[in-house]
Amino acid sequence: MSLLKKKVLWFTLYGIFITVVFLYLLFPSALVQSRLEEDFNSPDFILKMESLQPSLPLGLKLKNATLSSGSPANIYFQGDSLDLQFNPVSFFQKNKSIGLSGRAYGGDFDGRVGLSSLSKIYPPVEGKLKFKNINLAGCALIKTLLAKEITGKAKGSMTYTSAKEISGNSSGTISIFLTKGTYPLAEPFLGLNRIEFDRGEIQAQLKNGSLKMEKLEISGPQINCFLKGEITLTDTFKLSQLNLNGVMEILGQNKAKMNVTISGTLADPIFRYI
Repeated sequence: MSLLKKKVLWFTLYGIFITVVFLYLLFPSALVQSRLEEDFNSPDFILKMESLQPSLPLGLKLKNATLSSGSPANIYFQGDSLDLQFNPVSFFQKNKSIGLSGRAYGGDFDGRVGLSSLSKIYPPVEGKLKFKNINLAGCALIKTLLAKEITGKAKGSMTYTSAKEISGNSSGTISIFLTKGTYPLAEPFLGLNRIEFDRGEIQAQLKNGSLKMEKLEISGPQINCFLKGEITLTDTFKLSQLNLNGVMEILGQNKAKMNVTISGTLADPIFRYI
């Protein structure tokens, strides 16, 4: 390569670098934050954040962001940070892809979401999410969905794909691992007001409007529980119908093993055992 060509190349790279630096330093964060909140907010969602900054290579980083709806507010997400990365290739495709990562509820998460358009975020066309070290007690959405507070730490992954047909059903997968927590019971069961667990595992498939529970296992100092079955979903999630069955082991001095079925709803499960 001739000396002239080398100089042209380096000046070009230098120009690109300087342009990027100036765009970053002069980025109108306050204006973009205000416009983003205004454009995002609707009767269904309200987005608020403490601050916004550009995020390389092509994204936005939100600090102390909250996504909620209604009055009083139902909080769907509350995170210390949320990094959104836009895929420029997807701007020329039917569905728009946005990468996301951040920190919330004491843990970390990353994934991506596919949208039919940037002006319509709900429902998403598809999505993938991985998370770890999530403090369940700090997640207001779980308390809203289940009408009870679960404690412990969670890690795992989730996927979602919406139905292409109007009459079709969305599909997805759920894989969650739990450690050191409690699950409160609506009424005492075998003298227990809550189930304490050292570890747990949930493996489920979303299909035809229901969650097929391939594995729901809880192990703790009082009870080991091994369940399978289905949860028929409703618009009000806590009223989703339970149809689970399996085996429960009672630990302690008087050890016992029994078959158990769980019906009722997520908010008010009904236990029957033999």
